[in-house]
Amino acid sequence: MLQSNSNLSKNERKRLLNKQLSILPEFTPLNDWRVCCINYTTDPSLLHHLIELSRKTTEYTIDTEHDYYTHEAALIQIEFIEQRQSTILLIETCHLPQTSTVNFWLIKSLLKNIFNSSNIIYSWGDVVEELSHFLDYDLFSSALLNQMNTMNIQSAFRIWYNNIFVHNCGLDLYEDDHSLCSCAHRPVKHKNNQWSLQKATAYTFCEFLDKSRTKSQWGRRLMSTNPIGQKICNELIRYAASDCLAVTKLRMLVVYNWTKEQLVIYNQKK
Repeated sequence: MLQSNSNLSKNERKRLLNKQLSILPEFTPLNDWRVCCINYTTDPSLLHHLIELSRKTTEYTIDTEHDYYTHEAALIQIEFIEQRQSTILLIETCHLPQTSTVNFWLIKSLLKNIFNSSNIIYSWGDVVEELSHFLDYDLFSSALLNQMNTMNIQSAFRIWYNNIFVHNCGLDLYEDDHSLCSCAHRPVKHKNNQWSLQKATAYTFCEFLDKSRTKSQWGRRLMSTNPIGQKICNELIRYAASDCLAVTKLRMLVVYNWTKEQLVIYNQKK
């Protein structure tokens, strides 16, 4: 499906992959969505509303971002998975209210509800390890993280994909990912390699998940007073939201154990 060049650097390969996949239709989430940016300016009434919503929600997708330049843990993205419209929190951890304020306490209460062990937390990778980088902000404790009920969609997707899209290169049909595999539909060639979210989206839904904003200044405020700055903020917001929405879409395949036929029919109806 894709051309590769092993002589390129890791960053160059990622840029090339992004360019190659950009010919596909743009990624489309399962449903409508809205974003709530959480920082020191957030209205307390919104936080109270989100706390109430969290009491009714049982499934979430979580992702995080680090600032490319300072390496600070800068953003926590949380999708409330809902049927009609998903709510996505973008918690700007470099711009939180003071720890002594009511708003900070409300944000902690909200996260305590979300991380409750009765809920299911989906992620692309180890979400506990990702969130552990944010412990210094005092939004939650390591004990709270360790009791979460999590599902690593990245690992589960690999098992699902290999069972559905078997080898046709001469290896045993259900052989694990292997360096001798020449199947164009199986880009992961080694058991220690992992699917990227972008490739998983492309190979299953034939959609382009733009990753050009990966290496960004995530520690900035996600709003600006000038048009150019706000355009960048809007791109970052869409990127951050799409990472959650893509995991939620791939979760559908894994959790409900879709067949190849179901996937084909779904893609034809788009």
